[in-house]
Amino acid sequence: MKKLIVVGAAAVAASTIGLLNAGLASADPANPNQMNVIGEPYYKAVKILHGMGLSTTFGGSVGSDLPQAQCMVASQKMLGSGKMQMNLDCTEEAAQEMAENGSLNSGGAPGAVGGNTLRPEQVPIAPAAPPAG
Repeated sequence: MKKLIVVGAAAVAASTIGLLNAGLASADPANPNQMNVIGEPYYKAVKILHGMGLSTTFGGSVGSDLPQAQCMVASQKMLGSGKMQMNLDCTEEAAQEMAENGSLNSGGAPGAVGGNTLRPEQVPIAPAAPPAG
């Protein structure tokens, strides 16, 4: 009878540890599946990865039709230094692909194609008060 209780307790302990480890693994920001920013504009990919606590670095680009911030992330690679290196596609075809996927329409990068352009708020200037006297 004691053997049955010990075996049952060990099974419960093992399954509990397995569940706890699975929960910790899914919360780990270093999970490569959660860090996939391929197809996103560069500005948005940097924002996403920085939000996960990762440093980023530019790895090169193809084409020159787009400003760097609006180029599509074509590939990414985790470097030994813990930085995510991103290679960009700056061709018109990449811009069309992102527009079709809705990548450029979200995030509001300044000057983004189809996105919101940030403009400074216009503050009215009050006339100066006449000198006292």
